[in-house]
Amino acid sequence: MGGRDNAYSRLVFWLKILLPLAALAILSTMFLVARTIDPSRAIPYAKVDVNALARDSRITNPSYSGVTPDGSAIAVTAALVRPVPDQPGHATAVDLTARMNSQGGSSAEMRSATGEIDTPANRVTFTGDVKLDTSADYHIQTAHLTSSLNEARVEATGGVTATGPMVTLTATAMTLAPDAVNKAEYVLVFNGDVKLVYQPGQ
Repeated sequence: MGGRDNAYSRLVFWLKILLPLAALAILSTMFLVARTIDPSRAIPYAKVDVNALARDSRITNPSYSGVTPDGSAIAVTAALVRPVPDQPGHATAVDLTARMNSQGGSSAEMRSATGEIDTPANRVTFTGDVKLDTSADYHIQTAHLTSSLNEARVEATGGVTATGPMVTLTATAMTLAPDAVNKAEYVLVFNGDVKLVYQPGQ
């Protein structure tokens, strides 16, 4: 029994010396192998002008929807809207889109890269390369188009080019509004100097 106790005591004695030395060796190795920090590789931070952001008021991805007295549904969206200084209710828009749907199933979609929103006048103006597509398969291009927000009425001025089933035409102006007889359907009316090419083969 005495020999066994002596062997155990010697083991404990050497472990008390060797284990701290091993821990010290491991820690030393960690510090020696650790990579030097390169300040140039620090995480870059975006340079933001807070004052400029405060001055430039904007609304991202706004949307508006409503129903006109004749039952047409109107929805307007934009990628970005900026209020016009000193003009309450007025704003400029980027990537502007509007869609009208009649009770009878007719629809029209308008879009342009830029535009304006006039809330007091209940009007949206599309400017630049304006495109209008109808459910009757008419595709219209114009430089200036206005759409009402409180009635189903769209007007284009300054020249219109349109293609449709078997026709291609140009006109000075165009109006899209509910039919006088059947309010549930839309009617396209071209005005001014209208030139129509009929293509029955298409």
